[in-house]
Amino acid sequence: MTESQRPQGGLRSDQVSGLILSALALYVGWLNREFPVGTLAEPGPGYVPMLLAIGLGLIGLLIAVLGSRSSALSGMVWPEAIRALVIMTACVLATLALERIGYRITVAALLVFFFGVVERKSWWMTATVAVAFSLASHYVVGVLLKVPLPRGPWGF
Repeated sequence: MTESQRPQGGLRSDQVSGLILSALALYVGWLNREFPVGTLAEPGPGYVPMLLAIGLGLIGLLIAVLGSRSSALSGMVWPEAIRALVIMTACVLATLALERIGYRITVAALLVFFFGVVERKSWWMTATVAVAFSLASHYVVGVLLKVPLPRGPWGF
């Protein structure tokens, strides 16, 4: 699209993305107010989150300012919107199922859905990846790092 064909006025897609990032940074900074930031010599628990919020806010503002050359927001087409909605719905359902059926079964079921239904991979690859990743990630996070992960009704 040439410069003369671009619609005038309105926000561009990059500007909207930059403003959303800046708003997220402000929200994280607002939530971080409860934690002491400390000093450079003795940082507190809120030090790194505040640095990350400041960095994200600056990057968001930079994207918003320099995004005036991107495509117009009204002309954007997102052909993968349905697929993204399906993936987000699966993630929400997995979050709700995590405490009820346990970590390993939830992760395996989610990966079976992603690889088998969404990506339409072969059944043997889907089963191998789902089982291997759910067991390996549980071993690393739950056993090696000693992070308590939810167990299902069968203790699995």
